[in-house]
Amino acid sequence: MFRVTPNRLTFLRVLLLPLPCVLLYGGPEMKLTAVGVGSFLGLTDYLDGWLARRTRPSRLGTLLDPVADKVFVTAIYLLMVHLRYLSYLPVALILLREILVGSLRGSGRRLSVWPLARVKTAFQMAGAGLVILAFVFFDPERAWSFGSLVAWLAAALTWLSAWPYLREGLRGLSAKEALRLGIGLLPAVILLALFPSSQAFWWLPYGGLVFYFPLTLLASLLRRLPDSPDGPGVVSGPEDC
Repeated sequence: MFRVTPNRLTFLRVLLLPLPCVLLYGGPEMKLTAVGVGSFLGLTDYLDGWLARRTRPSRLGTLLDPVADKVFVTAIYLLMVHLRYLSYLPVALILLREILVGSLRGSGRRLSVWPLARVKTAFQMAGAGLVILAFVFFDPERAWSFGSLVAWLAAALTWLSAWPYLREGLRGLSAKEALRLGIGLLPAVILLALFPSSQAFWWLPYGGLVFYFPLTLLASLLRRLPDSPDGPGVVSGPEDC
C-alpha cells in the first residue's frame, strides 16, 4: 500500500519543479497555473515538515528538505531574472547566502535551527508567486517596482536569518577547513557571477547553480551517513536553514 512520507513529498517537490518553470513562458493563464502549481509545491514543504515532526525523521530527510527548498528558490528566482521580472543584484545576494550556509552545513558542522529561517523560506516562496501575479494583473512598470521591493525584502530577511548560522559555522574554523570551504564555494560563486552576462547561454550557469545543491547533498551524504551512532537513517530532528 502506498504511504505518504516526508521524503516522498520532498522528492515530489523537486520532480515537479520544472513544470511551473516551463509554464512561466506562456500567457497569463499559464502563468496563473504556474503560481497554482508552485503554491502546491510550497504546501508540500509544510506537509513534509509536519509529517517529520509526527514521526522519527530520517537523516536523508534532514539533509534533503533544505536542499529541495534551495533548488526551488534558485530555479524560480533565476528564471524570473531571465524573464526580467526581477533585478539580478538582490537575487544574487539571496543565492549567495544560500550557497554559503548550505556549504557550511554540508561541511559537517552541526548548526542549530533558527525559526526565522523557516519564515525566510516561506517569504521567498510566497514572494515569487506574488511577483508573478503582479506581472499578470498590473502593467510592467508597476509590477517591476513591486518585484524589486519583494526581492530586496527577501534578500534582507535571507541574510538576517543567516547570522546565527554564520556565527556558529565560522566559529573555530581552522585554516584548512576555511580553505576547503572556499574551494567548495568557488564553482557556485563563479556561476553566479557569469549568469547576468551569459545571454543566449544563460541556461549553462542556471543549470549549474540549480544542480549545485543536490551535488553538495550527495557529497554530504557520502561523508556523514556512516557517522550516525544509530545507523545511517537516524538524526535528532528536522533542520531548515
